[in-house]
Amino acid sequence: MSNPHEQTHLIEDHEDPDGWATWAIGIGGAFLMITTVAIACGIYYRSATTEAFDKNVNIRYEQRDMVLAAQQAVLEESARWVSRENPSASGTIEHLVIPIDHAMDIVAGND
Repeated sequence: MSNPHEQTHLIEDHEDPDGWATWAIGIGGAFLMITTVAIACGIYYRSATTEAFDKNVNIRYEQRDMVLAAQQAVLEESARWVSRENPSASGTIEHLVIPIDHAMDIVAGND
């Protein structure tokens, strides 16, 4: 639509928006985007950290101590004393031994 040549300037006709308003909207939009990304990263890393803490660190000490005590009791039950002659001291040496594959099964929880 063309303007008639008699009316050179209309009151409602604006060619350029206000420069300060454009800067304010641009800076406000950038701030809003950066804030949104920072909040999303915070939520993600907090949930990842909480999950890792629950899986690795938050072990009940009573349960851990009971498992260690049970493993030690089983190891002591299956251990046996072996006596060998000591040629340098002219006596016997006694060792408490357990087969390694049996010990590994006990510690791994397979036994």
